Amino acid sequence: MSTISCSSLDEVRSNIDRIDDGIIRLIAERGTFVSQASRFKKNEEGVKDSSRVEKVIQKVRAKAEAYGANPDMVERIYREMIAGFIKMEMKEFLKTNDLSNPEILLKNLEKIHTTPLGADRICRNLKLAGIDAVDFCKQKIASGECKISRDGKNWYCETDSIVITVNANSYTIITAHRK
Repeated sequence: MSTISCSSLDEVRSNIDRIDDGIIRLIAERGTFVSQASRFKKNEEGVKDSSRVEKVIQKVRAKAEAYGANPDMVERIYREMIAGFIKMEMKEFLKTNDLSNPEILLKNLEKIHTTPLGADRICRNLKLAGIDAVDFCKQKIASGECKISRDGKNWYCETDSIVITVNANSYTIITAHRK
């Protein structure tokens, strides 16, 4: 990478100011794309996407080495910038996706599942014999009689004196029990 040889401190500072202007313009441009990305994310985990963050970090470290920049410094700058953009994107995501809206759970009904131990616990708690616990819970949630609310990371579905708890990120049925 070629650099301009400066003949004064003022010239050095002028070039730094020019570069800063370009960096800030590019950060602003990056931000417009980050805001758009939130429209394509399905949940909060998609906004955070730690695997994508690590891929970006690997790429910028490699580019830093190729351009003769300090990879550790570039990584620190990018981690800080990405953290700020994730906060911005999360605000945008939450603004456009009212996560307390029961329609979100109903639209993702096909994702609802549980573990084998969870299914056994649900069957025990609700005294279900020979019935698929997940199908039973899905039918209750979709019944139209179900009162669905969200508190923190969980959905709570109440119907027919039954409370079904579903993790809002993974759609895993955590438990179901009688009131």
